[in-house]
Amino acid sequence: MNIFARRDQDAARPVFPNRDTVYFPGIILPVIVTDEAIKAFIQQAMDQDRRILVVNLRDEKRRATPDNMYPVGTICHILQFLKLPDSSFRVLLEGQERVRIIEMTTTGQQGLQARTERILPENNDPGSTIPNLSRLLQSTFAEFASKAGTFTSETKGKVQQATTPDRLVDLIAGSTPLPNEERIELLEERNTVTRMTRLTEFLSRELQVLEMKRSLRDRVRKRFEKNQRDIFLQEQIREINREMGRDESDEDGLAELELRAATLPDEVEQHFRKELLRLRRVPSVSPEAGMIRTYLDWLLDIPWPGIREESESSTDSSSSLPPLSEAARILDEDHYDMEEPKNRILEFIAVQHLNRAVKSPILCFVGPPGTGKTSLGKSMARALERAFIRFSLGGVRDEAEIRGHRRTYVGAMPGRIIQGMKRAGTADPVILLDEIDKIGSDHRGDPASALLEVLDPEQNHSFSDHYIELSYDLSRVTFVTTANSLHTIPAALRDRLEVIEIPGYTERDKCKIAQRYLIPQELAQCGLQKENLTFRDSALSTLIREYTQESGVRNLKRQIASVVRKIARDVLDRGIPLSEYSRVIQAATVRSLLGPPRFRLDDSSHDVPAPGMVNGLAWTESGGVKLTVEAVVQNTKGDLILTGSLGDVMKESARIALSVVLNRAETLQSHEQNKDKAIHIHVPQGAIPKDGPSAGITLYTALFSALSRRAVPNDIAMSGEITLTGRVLAVGGIKEKILAARRHNISKIILPRENKVDLDALSREYTRGMVFHLIEEVEEIMPLAFPDYPSRPGDHLEEIS
Repeated sequence: MNIFARRDQDAARPVFPNRDTVYFPGIILPVIVTDEAIKAFIQQAMDQDRRILVVNLRDEKRRATPDNMYPVGTICHILQFLKLPDSSFRVLLEGQERVRIIEMTTTGQQGLQARTERILPENNDPGSTIPNLSRLLQSTFAEFASKAGTFTSETKGKVQQATTPDRLVDLIAGSTPLPNEERIELLEERNTVTRMTRLTEFLSRELQVLEMKRSLRDRVRKRFEKNQRDIFLQEQIREINREMGRDESDEDGLAELELRAATLPDEVEQHFRKELLRLRRVPSVSPEAGMIRTYLDWLLDIPWPGIREESESSTDSSSSLPPLSEAARILDEDHYDMEEPKNRILEFIAVQHLNRAVKSPILCFVGPPGTGKTSLGKSMARALERAFIRFSLGGVRDEAEIRGHRRTYVGAMPGRIIQGMKRAGTADPVILLDEIDKIGSDHRGDPASALLEVLDPEQNHSFSDHYIELSYDLSRVTFVTTANSLHTIPAALRDRLEVIEIPGYTERDKCKIAQRYLIPQELAQCGLQKENLTFRDSALSTLIREYTQESGVRNLKRQIASVVRKIARDVLDRGIPLSEYSRVIQAATVRSLLGPPRFRLDDSSHDVPAPGMVNGLAWTESGGVKLTVEAVVQNTKGDLILTGSLGDVMKESARIALSVVLNRAETLQSHEQNKDKAIHIHVPQGAIPKDGPSAGITLYTALFSALSRRAVPNDIAMSGEITLTGRVLAVGGIKEKILAARRHNISKIILPRENKVDLDALSREYTRGMVFHLIEEVEEIMPLAFPDYPSRPGDHLEEIS
């Protein structure tokens, strides 16, 4: 044996690159040879000792090179050699020895040659481990062979009669359908115990695979037998229907529906089959048949949560969540600033990573139009890698829009929620309920009440749609709502929402949003490149100040689109190639393209301060606005006259302000001459309804200014609720009101002292360059609004700049 090993080490033997199975000692397998180089060394081996070296390729798709060959192989004896009519060889090989390759070289005509050494088994087991392993291996193989049913009696006999443990391993490994990588491991291993242990593990695993395949085959066979039985019964029903004169043209479609029903949850499947039985009993020409068929189609198309295992992956996309860093990148890529809503979305994703069973919160983005509430919902769906569905609830007044119509009505359909789930195709989409504050109610029901069940995490696991008539689980859905104002949302519905305020943007924010998002979008929309058009900051400031007046950026986007469209026309009019066109948009360019400015920086009607005219700040659904309150004393007798489409609350504030002024009549220099005269209060833009208590101190100051003949400077604005005793109470929308003051170049703002916490929460970007006076009593307004008015000792004025 040693002489033979040394001889193998010294002699280089041609290599037969094998792309099929791995040869083991004792295994006889045929091979077809078509390569001319391999034919040559096989004929050479036939002329010598009829022995060749078989080595498997690592990558079967690549050519045979030393780097692409395994370091082990098998010396095989050529038992039979046959030339076929197509000039190829059929060779029958018998494995003899396991060898390790010492050196492999490439020859020009003969292909590959290798020097080898024998792989001698290592058997250092003094006890009974190997005999026990041999019996375990033989019994495992016998069980595997009986269940596989592909082994001949000759192979089984050789395994049972194996004389040595290594012989046993070689016979089983060579005849069992194991992966080639595992066969190479067994071929290379020297230790006998390790080889037997690994092969036993491999066989046990393959035995489990066979068990699973057999179980699956039995289940398929049983289902097939059931389907065959159902088809037989359906054929009988079809024949009976033909005898009764019924049209059975749609029967094949019903059979397909029944097959699809196997994927439904058990409860839904039972209900489905009951309705299907009704459909088969109803004549196909009956209107009821069409209604039932439509209903069955809806049951099949809805992505039911908790469906059977074979369809779970296709209906539940929550099996994987994106990394937190990737979600943050998507949110930052789509939206500028908005730190609070972005952080809340990232917190939700982080909790989902830790606890998949957590109930999704109902987020409500509240802010002026054009601030990105709807697009933030889209970005949230993209960050979560889920389907996105949007519903607009503005003007919805029918409860059936949410819950659907009962099937007794003609043309009945599910509600918008179930329709959205069908469009999404998954059980866990992101559903955006847009403009939830504009939902209404009438004699057809209250949609807001129907939304209570949808948006309550404690109830929506069993949502009831009138059309479906089955409980539907909405707990996996992530609901997002948007609103311009919270005041019109019913209290019970508002209590279920987690409110996140999205305020308006400063001029600096709008410029950045325009450069980063709006301008690239409009350039792409009009077919221009960023090299063709450059917007200066001065041009954007002109667009923001003189052509838009909003808290968001929607109108700014329209104005930018108008400029870009005019440039696109200019390119075609000039006939200049797009690659050679370049233009810079300045402030003067904007005015020449868009015409005269549409808004003044200060839209008040009095350039010179006049008695009775005071700037107030209000908060509307469109953001913060500046309101000019006008008050005059008429020469006729009368009462308080209020005009300007004022609401009930604002009218009450005006009467309270008048009472407070009259209670302090001794401070008015002209009180006696104004006594019993009519007082007229007007708020311009009379076609726009106005309401709310925050104009209280503005009304008080306007009345005092008109009665005392004192003027209030134009650079002062104020907001605050007034009480009958003259106290000043906190108001809302401070950030929006400050932005409105900035748009009109107002630098001094009078606010209630209780709103100091709102000012402290704002960044310096909003308050830079402005002075805030915080007051508790209306008397503290006097020295601030009227420069010639003496301040009182003990006034608690607080100034923030």
